[in-house]
Formats: sequence, structure tokens, C-alpha cells
Amino acid sequence: FASGSTERSPVALDKRLNDALAFCGGEYLDGFVLEYVCPEELDSEHQLGQELQEAIDHVHSYVRENRVRYVMASTHSHRVGRALTGSAELDAIMLRYNMSHRKAAETISFPEALSKNIPVLAFTTTRWNRLQRASPAINTADCLTFALQHPAVEVVIHSARDEDELDDALLALFSSSDRSHWMPDSNVFGDEMAWNDDSYDEYPDESI
Repeated sequence: FASGSTERSPVALDKRLNDALAFCGGEYLDGFVLEYVCPEELDSEHQLGQELQEAIDHVHSYVRENRVRYVMASTHSHRVGRALTGSAELDAIMLRYNMSHRKAAETISFPEALSKNIPVLAFTTTRWNRLQRASPAINTADCLTFALQHPAVEVVIHSARDEDELDDALLALFSSSDRSHWMPDSNVFGDEMAWNDDSYDEYPDESI
């Protein structure tokens, strides 16, 4: 079981943890995520802001109390991801990664995660299912396989719409042992495609 919060104050974090423990009926969570960390929470390109750092320190107190096993953070910004993996004592980090959002991950955040041995949990691997709609040659398993092949990625988070999609997604687990980076067609998701026309990207400079 895992939970998390976009709040940073100790009181709000404590409430979220207690609510999550009450909901699952357990004595501890496997993970607690400081969610949706934004660039405004950094003091500089590589330095976390005081409030964010204090929130991370507070969540570590849960680990010492045996109420949380692992401390994690999530962000849509790979520059923030680089700062988090470089400055924070995290057990894992959640980062967006897919065929249309690869360069920023592969050049900014993933190298730092690899150097610090911090596993990446990749999300938005299907870009809200838009990748499958963009090309008939792409299915959900392809999207997950692509993400799983990167050495920095240990886990892919995917929310299947139905049982059939879940079955398709699980195929990726049986085809991801080859770590050579795979792309179905170099022209399908070219670097010049205007992927931000759906307004899903908070950081357009990291959209490719």
C-alpha cells in the first residue's frame, strides 16, 4: 500500500498518513509519496527549497517510527526530478516517460537517478492513451515495453481502462528483458510533433 500528498506542512502530512493507515487497516504503508513537486519548490536548479526539504525530512520520521517503509516523490518536471535525486534522500522517484516524452527524461533526470541508484517509477507511459490513438501500430504493451527497457526504470505505473487492456499491458512484462532501446518506427513519434496541443504538458520545454 502507498499513499501521498501534495501538501508540505507536517500537520497535513500527518493527517494524510493517518487517513491512509485507517483506510487500509494496516500499521504501516509501503511507500509515502510527496506528490507533484513543482519548480517553484526549488531554491535553485540543484537545490531544494526549505519547505520541500523539511517535508521530506518529516516523512523520513515516519520511516524511523516504522509507519512507512519507503520515501518517494513525484514530479512532471525532469529538471525537478534531477534536483530531487541529486539532493534528497529518496528511495524512489516517480517521473513521466513515454515515446513522445523521452529526451528530457533520458538527458536530464534519468542519468542522475542512475548515478545515485534511485529507481524510477514511470507514469503517463501511454500519454493518457493518446499514443495508441496516434498510430495503429502502437498498443498498450508497446508503450509499457518502451518504458521498461530503460535501465533507470524499475516500475511502470499503468491504470488499465478494462480487463482486456490489463491483459494487453501484462504482455510487456514478458518482452522487457532486452534492455536495448526499442522504438516501433522512428517516424511515428518524431521530435517535431506538436504534442502540447492537448495542453497536458505543464512544461512545454520538456515536451520532447
